[in-house]
Amino acid sequence: MESKNWSSRIGIIGALDLEIESLVKKMDGRREERHTGFVFYYGKLRGHEAVVVKCGVGKVNASMCTQMLISKQGASSIIFTGVAGSLSNELDIADVVISTDCIQHDIDASALGFERGRIPYTELSRFESTVELCDLAMESAKKAGIRTRQGRILSGDQFISDKEANAKLRVEFGGECVDMESAAVAHVCTLNNVPHVIIRSISDKADGSAHMDFPAFCAMAARNSFLIVDGMLDLIGEEPLSAAKDAIKEKIRTVPDWPKKGIMFRDITTLIKDDEAFSAVIGMLEKRYANASIDTIAGIESRGFIIGAALAARLGMGFVPIRKAGKLPAKTVSMEYELEYGRDRIEIHEDAIKKGSRVLLVDDLIATGGTALAACRLIEKLGGKIAECAFVIDLPDIGGRKKLELEGYKIYSLIEFEGG
Repeated sequence: MESKNWSSRIGIIGALDLEIESLVKKMDGRREERHTGFVFYYGKLRGHEAVVVKCGVGKVNASMCTQMLISKQGASSIIFTGVAGSLSNELDIADVVISTDCIQHDIDASALGFERGRIPYTELSRFESTVELCDLAMESAKKAGIRTRQGRILSGDQFISDKEANAKLRVEFGGECVDMESAAVAHVCTLNNVPHVIIRSISDKADGSAHMDFPAFCAMAARNSFLIVDGMLDLIGEEPLSAAKDAIKEKIRTVPDWPKKGIMFRDITTLIKDDEAFSAVIGMLEKRYANASIDTIAGIESRGFIIGAALAARLGMGFVPIRKAGKLPAKTVSMEYELEYGRDRIEIHEDAIKKGSRVLLVDDLIATGGTALAACRLIEKLGGKIAECAFVIDLPDIGGRKKLELEGYKIYSLIEFEGG
């Protein structure tokens, strides 16, 4: 879910040449670029902007490929297909597992007191897939008649073929299958707050009882992966989301010449008094950030309090107010920033943000970006890290978004208004 729509540019990673070949051949307006050993194919698939790439084997290759898709190719969501070994006796060769979440089973800092699979000194262990993408994958597989189930995928930089090792992984982590890349892709997507889903074809049974000629299996796996991804692209419709955003936009009142002549003030009071529209706004933000790596939400005075606090309550996390000078009772830190007509100051309690915590900054609107930029720097002054800045409204013609993005901050907005 990048700035406009999570389907604005879909990144598709394949583990096999056969998998990406079918997709690449179907691309309209195809072109390719090479970066750091990867070949990225750009074009349209079923009318959607897409980038297709083969990542290669192992977590490092998968991580690099995924980050490049997001940072350099602008992927707003990731679909990763490939093969995996079964950890469940209920899975047969060529069955497909759609990820509910992923864990790196080879991360082991238990000697330091961390449970296996947990990234030391963080709360990260399970990297959850995006519900909407999982649902699309399941529906697509059902239409294609492919035997599919949802479950946890385990990954590690080792090829697991021993039955006893498989059984231990199944018991300890509850995984359905195991591979060498999926959790690395999920990890990178989580850190970047990019929606993802993993699609894995089963290459061998957990009990070792079934065998298939590997070239024949690869052809079958590639066909299944292509059918599922192609079906997902066919099912993706932007109209329902666009219609919902249009409905929200209609609830926002525009007040001309306020607070001074020439300004078109976008008033959200008409939005938040409407139960359905307000609930829809918070619901959209909740979906975006439900599985994100966020520790707390900070809101900017005053309408940012309304949106941010409601979202924090939905997500079950704390809320931090950022206020104008002189409004907070305890010891504060402050930051000055430029206004069109002078300077202003905002403050935050000095104990509001834990060092190293990931903070979502929320406000109703971004115009010049001055207040938001000051708020970001104030949070960083306390040792926090800005996960993303979220706004209901963006006024792109004024340039605030670009200002923050040039400073390295990720920006998300629900709707845009042209002009001031």
